[in-house]
Amino acid sequence: MVDDVVDVATLVEPLGSGDGAGEDLRLDYSPSSIYQKLRDARAEARAEERARDSEGEGETAPVEGWRQVRRLAVDALTSNSKDFEIAAWLTEALVRQEGLAGLSAGARVLAGLLEQHWDAGFPQPDEDGLEGRSAPLGGLAGGDTDGTVMQALRRAPLFRRPSGEGFSIYQYEASADTAGISDETRREQRFAQGVIPLETVETEAKFDRPGLRAMVALTTETRAAWQLFQDQLDARFGYDAPPSRRVAEVLDRMAEVATRLGGGAEDAGGGMVAEDGAPAAPGQPAAAAAAAGGGLVMPGAGSLANREQALKTLEQLAEFFQKTEPHSFLAYTLSDAARRGRMSLPELLAEVMQDEGARTSMLTALGIHPRAMDATE
Repeated sequence: MVDDVVDVATLVEPLGSGDGAGEDLRLDYSPSSIYQKLRDARAEARAEERARDSEGEGETAPVEGWRQVRRLAVDALTSNSKDFEIAAWLTEALVRQEGLAGLSAGARVLAGLLEQHWDAGFPQPDEDGLEGRSAPLGGLAGGDTDGTVMQALRRAPLFRRPSGEGFSIYQYEASADTAGISDETRREQRFAQGVIPLETVETEAKFDRPGLRAMVALTTETRAAWQLFQDQLDARFGYDAPPSRRVAEVLDRMAEVATRLGGGAEDAGGGMVAEDGAPAAPGQPAAAAAAAGGGLVMPGAGSLANREQALKTLEQLAEFFQKTEPHSFLAYTLSDAARRGRMSLPELLAEVMQDEGARTSMLTALGIHPRAMDATE
């Protein structure tokens, strides 16, 4: 998938002459130089993005200027220079145009350049040491504030809603935060501003489970690529390694939410698999497998031996949702269903129909004599 975005090997491999790193394109100050064109194209693309954000535009296509940044950066890395800053700019463009696949490709290019061209690559250390390298690389994730890829990453679609519109981790966090607000007026204000109710999100996600499973796989691949980049930062910069944690955290969160919404795998028996992807071993209780993996493993419908086991399964589900989604109504609904499932019919009717006269009328209409029921209690 990465090689469908850019040819990572070609971008990383040494150039044909000298030490293989080419030349420092910054030394050409003319407006027509590759470096100046690239820097100007990036500045224009970012300015257009800020203008869009200030106008409050929703999901839109990437700013066209990033196409120019991508083209110029690929040309420069392929033919002229092994440059860490230019590779960082390429990564910014790829994330916006290709989403997670673009971030994965960019991270692998960066890791390859750091591994193969650390000594000869550009910019070279100067009176400020390695600042010329660390600033653009650390600027991707950002340190105390969001870096240059964070907004695009948070807006990458987790799944497609039935309308075809993408739904992102940014939107999910807004829905989850709103669900935790106890004040109904404030919640309604959020909904009026465009926040989607969490229950709606969970329902709509069920219609795109293949997309969610693909997203789990893609976030895993992208997280591995980003880890390669992080490892090279640590190896090359040591204690002065630029920050990269924010990207890793968002990728981990995206994988977690996509799995929770329905992107987990299914075992051969049709049961749900724990979030770590491991089904219960033969003979291993579901609860033990869940404890080992940190998720929840449920038996398939065919493996339920009796009514009591089915009710205990409901209680396990209720406990799971109470721990993982304390803001959700599901835990209470499932727990109540299990409790009522153990009631006798008279007890259940007394709870759901408190009017004795109405209860008697309904039983009589069903051909059940109320006194006969009293005798069975």
